[in-house]
Amino acid sequence: MFCRTASLARLARATVFGGAIVAIGIGCSSTASTDPFGNGDGGGGSGSASGASSGGGSGSSAGSAHGDASSGSSGSSGSSGASGSSGSSGASSGSDASASGSTDAGSGNQEAGTVLAGDAGVCPAPGGIDANTAAALQLMNQTRAAMGSPCATLVPALDTSAAKHCAYYDANVNAAGTCSSKTNPHGETSGCTGFVAASFAARETSAGYTGRPDSETMAFLDNGAGAVQTWIDSVWHRTPVLSPWVRDAGYGAATACDTMDFGVGAASPSTQVLTYPYAGQTGVPLSFDGSREGPTPPAPPAGWPSGYPVTVFVKGASSTTITTHEFSIDGGAQIAHQFVTAQTPNAVIQDAVVLYANTPLTSGTKYRVHVAGTGSGGAAVDVNITFTTK
Repeated sequence: MFCRTASLARLARATVFGGAIVAIGIGCSSTASTDPFGNGDGGGGSGSASGASSGGGSGSSAGSAHGDASSGSSGSSGSSGASGSSGSSGASSGSDASASGSTDAGSGNQEAGTVLAGDAGVCPAPGGIDANTAAALQLMNQTRAAMGSPCATLVPALDTSAAKHCAYYDANVNAAGTCSSKTNPHGETSGCTGFVAASFAARETSAGYTGRPDSETMAFLDNGAGAVQTWIDSVWHRTPVLSPWVRDAGYGAATACDTMDFGVGAASPSTQVLTYPYAGQTGVPLSFDGSREGPTPPAPPAGWPSGYPVTVFVKGASSTTITTHEFSIDGGAQIAHQFVTAQTPNAVIQDAVVLYANTPLTSGTKYRVHVAGTGSGGAAVDVNITFTTK
């Protein structure tokens, strides 16, 4: 869902989740049109194998380099109907939309994200926004604040691009042929009602966003808080919503449509290592049905549902060597689990790795997750947290 200097492939497909089609479109492109709902992409293959492994032990490099350089998008997800996130890089094909700050971070550009005074734990909301947008931003930022991720900045231009894309989706949801937005929710086709641009990156730029486009997520609820919660309760969609290195966002809605457009925004320290669920969190859900997310994450040996996903955000994860990934009941035995990196086939994460137990977690139980290795700059990475299920 993020673009990197090494180009990204984008994959995507539609799924039905909680009665609603959901998808995530992710990848890189300059001006190439995307196919966020296709099972593949005209631009090439996704990242090389790695990632899904069972049990504690050591993993290979936990990565974020996906595959290809031009177009595409990826996946689907949502607990109550979330669709998509389509990542991009902005100006040049294969450029890095998230490994660095926005092209104008720190330059005083008014549309680029800025570091908010509330980053210590309270994220101020801007005035003059509708209730749906306010609810989406509030849930996203209260979750980010709880886990230590810096506040996301609501950018008017991204609100505009997101709203116009939902308007396009709504206007063409019952259209025939190539105009059908059901067939390709993240894309737009020239000549169809409400057309702005084929790719989300071009739509962000057209709306006046001068930062670096990163990704787009969609849901089909017309409910800002519901859409954000759906994205958080997933493997791939969670990443741009909570990543400390994705800081600009905009939300728009229409009938049965939610779109959130992301830009890289202000730079954040590359030394941050964060998790979700976060250390000490309580009330954590028990399970996750990955069959409703696309690309489908690596399935546990006995199939879905798995345990609730745990994401560890590490900058430069593709060049971080993970030597330990352990999942256990606190003080108890190790639990067999899946370990997903950006090199996992069809993966659409960057600057993060994900673990989930092969079977649903047990209610009212404290779990421990331990991930350790050597970071891209040679510094030690050692995450050791506990959380408790609901």
